[in-house]
Amino acid sequence: MIMTRINVISPAELCDQHLLAEHRELTRIPNDIVKRKGNVVLSRETAYLLGAGHVTFFRNKLKFLKDRYELLHQECLDRGFKVIYKWPDEASEYVDLWQDYVVTQADILLNQKRIHERMPENPRFTLHRQA
Repeated sequence: MIMTRINVISPAELCDQHLLAEHRELTRIPNDIVKRKGNVVLSRETAYLLGAGHVTFFRNKLKFLKDRYELLHQECLDRGFKVIYKWPDEASEYVDLWQDYVVTQADILLNQKRIHERMPENPRFTLHRQA
C-alpha cells in the first residue's frame, strides 16, 4: 500500500497541504478493508507508529479512523475547501475492526516531530471563516 497519512494531532494544527492530504488518504484503509472483505493482516503493535506498520496498525481501529475523518472533513469545510465526503458505509459491516484508539502524549510528540520534518517550505494555513 502507498503512503497513507494518519495523524493524531488536532486537524486544526495541520497546514492546508497536510490537512487535505490526510483527508484524501485516510479513507484508503477502510476502502482496502471493504475491497478485501475484511480479510486483512492486523498489527501486533499496541502504540502509534510511523513508517512500516503504520497502515496495518490502524486496520482494526475503524472507530478511531471514522471519528478522525469526521474531524478532518469538518476542518476542511471550515477552511472553505470543497471536499467530498468519501467514508465507505460498507466498512460498518466489519464490526470486529471497529475499535477505538486513545492517543497518548508520546503519540502526539512523535506525530508533531514528523509534521515538523515534513512541513512544506511555504505552508498555507487558511483561516477559519467567521459565521
